[in-house]
Amino acid sequence: MRILVIGGNRFVGKALAKKIVWEYRYNFVDVFNRSGTGPWGTNIIQGDRNNRKDLDKIDWDKYDTIVDMCLFKIEQFELIKNHIPIHTNYIFVSSGAVDYIDTNSFGDYAVEKMDIEKALLKSSLNYKIIRPSYIVGMGNHRPRLGYYISQLKNNEPITIDGDGNYPINLVFAKDVVDCLIKLIVDDKRTYETYNICSDESITINSLIEFLKQELDIENHEIINTVDSLFPNQSFEFDNTKIKDDYNVNFTDLKQGIIKYIGEYNEL
Repeated sequence: MRILVIGGNRFVGKALAKKIVWEYRYNFVDVFNRSGTGPWGTNIIQGDRNNRKDLDKIDWDKYDTIVDMCLFKIEQFELIKNHIPIHTNYIFVSSGAVDYIDTNSFGDYAVEKMDIEKALLKSSLNYKIIRPSYIVGMGNHRPRLGYYISQLKNNEPITIDGDGNYPINLVFAKDVVDCLIKLIVDDKRTYETYNICSDESITINSLIEFLKQELDIENHEIINTVDSLFPNQSFEFDNTKIKDDYNVNFTDLKQGIIKYIGEYNEL
């Protein structure tokens, strides 16, 4: 199987490329990104997806599957849509923010992701879409759990947008990778959109209290302000469809958080 990961040099994209090569032993995994970096065993194609000449470096016809980790604007999709063969299994990483587009909590980000989804719907591509909730895990350039742990351990105040009682879904990077691999090996035309999230919700306040319990910390200080990590609004999803279609098991929320704390402390 020949796979192209657009992105693949940070967080989930990097973890995906690494797992494909190291655990599944696929020999043909190309990674396209601006930095020209990627896991050992992948073939690196350095380029900017906003540059037509760089996109011409890619031999689009040779891939069985393309996983697009960093598609944010409709203009970027317009640049590649005619390059992707209609039989190629194309997986677009969208966002759970699309489900909450009417709340304006996620601004242009949600609107632009929705525009791309609509364009895919009108295309002839063999596409699948995932909508992850808040992704957490080591290596995240927006370390949501890491922020709370750091603030608690250093006795620093925690910023919260609102009262902290709104429920949210987290999803661990490992689970996002596992879902993507399920979609990679399934090349059937499904045109499906899947929510990717943990089985249970948690409020911001409950999350902080659980972290305090595991870190053996008694008190914390709150500053109420606009918080870009978790906007003041519920963010819940139903993951039943991906579980039923691909027999996916998601990490237990509390066990995943405990594991994250251990990895954080090791670093």
